[in-house]
Amino acid sequence: MKLEFKNINDSHITAKSVFYLYGNYKKTLGVFCDFILEKFMACYQCPAENIDVFSGSVTECLKSMSEQCDLFNNRVVCFCMRGVEDSHLEKISPLLEREGNIFILESGDYAKSKKITDYFQKSKFPAVASFKSDITLYSLCRMLIPAAPSSVTAEIVKIINNSDEDLRSLFKKISILVDAHDYDLLQEYVTYKSTFFQQLDFIPMVRYMLNMAIKEKIYERKQEGMSFSRNNIVQSLLKSEISQKFGKNLGKSYLYEMVQIGYVGNR
Repeated sequence: MKLEFKNINDSHITAKSVFYLYGNYKKTLGVFCDFILEKFMACYQCPAENIDVFSGSVTECLKSMSEQCDLFNNRVVCFCMRGVEDSHLEKISPLLEREGNIFILESGDYAKSKKITDYFQKSKFPAVASFKSDITLYSLCRMLIPAAPSSVTAEIVKIINNSDEDLRSLFKKISILVDAHDYDLLQEYVTYKSTFFQQLDFIPMVRYMLNMAIKEKIYERKQEGMSFSRNNIVQSLLKSEISQKFGKNLGKSYLYEMVQIGYVGNR
């Protein structure tokens, strides 16, 4: 059955749960696995030492199951599998819903996982959409930090879109502040993350922009308020870094102008 992150609740989490994440945003698996395990431990008062976690490819997880199944008695085992494709369906499906096993599966290549995605969408197991979109990020925030004010959630989405920080790290920090109702410090942290870009010196800013330009061109990851779509943007940024190193003081405004939406200059 199709679900969004925000729809996941305690009723979906048992000692034989199965979750399938599909879409082109592959950063959510780790933070989702953490969320499910923390919820399971809280709901069933299960200490962490009674849970084993295996993360890896389908082949690696299946190998662990066959080699160490004798160790799993009276323990809960969570398998976080990456790259699940159509060819794995026949091997995986008989293993699902075994008592004491939690499966969190992430789809692999889109062209090679259409059949298995359709299988989970039509099954009773939660098939959770994970795409490179603000809709996914808002839904993820509502699942992980439901108590956060909507204004803070909107800022968090902006931070994720413009940051390379690991989602696990980011959400752990924010969750601690939300749980403590420390909204003043939370707002300070959000403001700090939001203004990080403006605080960079010229050379770090060029390199940060280069990183974002490459992501936009390769992964089609747009940056709010900026455009890296010009064909020669990478070359222009590299030239500006070289010029700055050789003593030409260009100033950060030069970089801001270069990536402004609608900029047509040729420098």
